[in-house]
Amino acid sequence: MLKHLTRALVFAPFAGVHSKFVILGRRDNAPPGFSLIGSPPADEVLTLRLALAQSNIQGLQDAVYDISTPGGPRYGQYLTQAEVDDYVVPSAETLDRVNTWLAASNLMASPLTSAGDWVKVNMTVAQANTLLAADFSTFQIAATNQTVIRTLSYSIPSALQNSIHWIHPTISFPDSNSLAAPPRINNISSVTSAHPPTVYLSADCQGLSNWNPACLQELYEIPSTPAKPAANVFGVSGFQNDFSNKRDLRVYILTFLEIYRPDINPNTTFNFLSVDQGINNQLPGGAGQDGNSNIQYAIALATGVPVTFISTGTLPNDLITEMLDQANYLLSLEQPPQTLLNTALVGVESFVFGGGGFSQQMAISLCNAYAQLAARGVSLIVQTDIFGAGGIPALPSCMPFDPPFPATCPFVTAVGGTEFDANQNELEETPSKSSGGGFSSHFARPRYQDTAVSAYLAATNNTNSTAFNVSGRAVPDLSAISMVDFIFEQRVFNLSHTPQFSAAIFASVVALLTNERIAAGKPGLGFLNPLIYQHGNAFKDFTTGSNPGCNSPGFNATSGWDPVSGFGSPSYSKLQKIIQDL
Repeated sequence: MLKHLTRALVFAPFAGVHSKFVILGRRDNAPPGFSLIGSPPADEVLTLRLALAQSNIQGLQDAVYDISTPGGPRYGQYLTQAEVDDYVVPSAETLDRVNTWLAASNLMASPLTSAGDWVKVNMTVAQANTLLAADFSTFQIAATNQTVIRTLSYSIPSALQNSIHWIHPTISFPDSNSLAAPPRINNISSVTSAHPPTVYLSADCQGLSNWNPACLQELYEIPSTPAKPAANVFGVSGFQNDFSNKRDLRVYILTFLEIYRPDINPNTTFNFLSVDQGINNQLPGGAGQDGNSNIQYAIALATGVPVTFISTGTLPNDLITEMLDQANYLLSLEQPPQTLLNTALVGVESFVFGGGGFSQQMAISLCNAYAQLAARGVSLIVQTDIFGAGGIPALPSCMPFDPPFPATCPFVTAVGGTEFDANQNELEETPSKSSGGGFSSHFARPRYQDTAVSAYLAATNNTNSTAFNVSGRAVPDLSAISMVDFIFEQRVFNLSHTPQFSAAIFASVVALLTNERIAAGKPGLGFLNPLIYQHGNAFKDFTTGSNPGCNSPGFNATSGWDPVSGFGSPSYSKLQKIIQDL
């Protein structure tokens, strides 16, 4: 790889590639919620990222399926960083052309990835306008009064159209409606009113609406004995400077471990990793609810597995780039975390793929990075959000059958929500009515889904449906409880309802199962979906329930896989038996 990285910093004489421009990105207007307020100073410096043509991304994706499909000759033979780089490194010709173009304007690119497929360039607004035939302007977000610098169109020389896929941030805008989502926390109570639970009987657990580790262990047969020592790491993602507060976990009055896992060492904690200068100041009011709850359940359920919180610093109004930076950083490690939980949501597909602010190219780049993590043997678990088969109902842009991203990326495991509603006398687990699910309009159905999804479409007479893309990547893959207790700023938060918790629960199951394999001298589980779709009987099937959204009836749960609950909720013992036989 060194020859490629060295080449990226050497510039040949410029040979006049400015002769003809082609538009690389364009939008007619700024998204709703943004207003043009004028031109930024010509000498203001922009940091632009260039996505260069990758050499063989299709070959990488094929390799992921080969090494992730149980029974195949390459199963479990995960790739090294250098082997992954060989699939995505730009050609020497691409690097020469891009560097020559930049050098003519006295600009230099710095590689952002070990393969050099992403580079960044610092340039002034005036330089960017000239170099890209653009008009970078300042736009204000009405909801927050924040400003961003963007252009509605940009171009590159025609000689580079096969070398540069896209440039960011240019025509992409942040989500101006991110604050419009309804609150996910419905009830809070003082931590001093909580008390360590006694041994739960099945009836006691079934009478709960909000769940805790002891009952989840009973429900899903998750072992409470500590995992054997193994070279295994469970990574929990945080973005926008999110971190988890250790005082809520273990060091202040009554804490999560003291209340919910009094049987394990009260000093149990987690490691910390910073990306993009992510913070870990442990101030009482600085942690995020997502960071706290995800860490608390990772430690409480994946007993004994080393947990690392990965805090990614804030890039102004650019969550998708934070997520891409984190993925690329983990790819640079000799051994990334074998299990990775990421509950951040970029948005529904209609927003992500150009209807809102983002450009579809950035979503594709992130999904390609997740494919690279899959090739390295990482099990990446995400959630499907709380809006059923649609987007945020209160927004005028709400569309039916609009699934969330990154759940629709084919190289992640997407987890939907289930519930017990004691107030409705429901004493069995059922799919949550708000569990996100559906079919992607932008990612094709991966081959591991063909049999299960085709069976669903045939059974429901939706084989030729025009309401949604029957040939798209379908979500969720499975589901789990979505209502749990956690502690935030010394209070118990309960009746919180989101598949974020479902993803954290299943990720903990995966971390334990992965630990068992590594302790036995086997490779970790890696990309899970081919295994899941081969063994749908390892999950509790739900045949009733639906997930309406955006004035649509949504989908119905059926026998086998469905877009409400996937294959259903996990059985640790069944999954354990399957992985022991691999």
